[in-house]
Amino acid sequence: GIGLALSLAATAINGTLAIVMLRASRRLRSITLRADAHHLLTDVWTSVGVVVGVILIPTTGWLILDPIIALVVAANIVWAGLRLLRETGMGLLDTALPAEERQIVADTLQPFEAEGIQFHALRTRVAGARRFVSVHVLVPGSWTVKQGHDLCEVIELAIARSLPGTFIFTHLEPSEDPVSWADQSLER
Repeated sequence: GIGLALSLAATAINGTLAIVMLRASRRLRSITLRADAHHLLTDVWTSVGVVVGVILIPTTGWLILDPIIALVVAANIVWAGLRLLRETGMGLLDTALPAEERQIVADTLQPFEAEGIQFHALRTRVAGARRFVSVHVLVPGSWTVKQGHDLCEVIELAIARSLPGTFIFTHLEPSEDPVSWADQSLER
């Protein structure tokens, strides 16, 4: 009676807290917060499994439910752990931004391309919770340094607005110079 009610109340509180923490972990891009939320969720599923077992086994008389529920709960814990290990491992490695975020960068650069500005050597990476974008900006060689710099500031601001919290590096080059086109690959 009372013990079961307290267990359900604690489970509801933990479930609510886990959902709030998961949302915050996405917003803050925090693997630590995400791991803690998943830990709470495994506690929730364990408690749900216990409550279901306590109610169903005496009601149905099916003793086989106990190990089945335990295996389902254990499988959920293992699955959550493996997902977190993968995410943590990826956080330790430098990887490119996800495809949808790379598309956001491309969409942000597109209006500038329509004005005749060219880009190449676009590189992105994620290191932990930090995102990095590097791009070479090719402008007419007749432009002043100030014109080119002002354009790079506008481009960096546009990318930063599209992907908040991103570190942006622009490299200005004259579009007419063949050397400007020689550094598109990583080998140079």
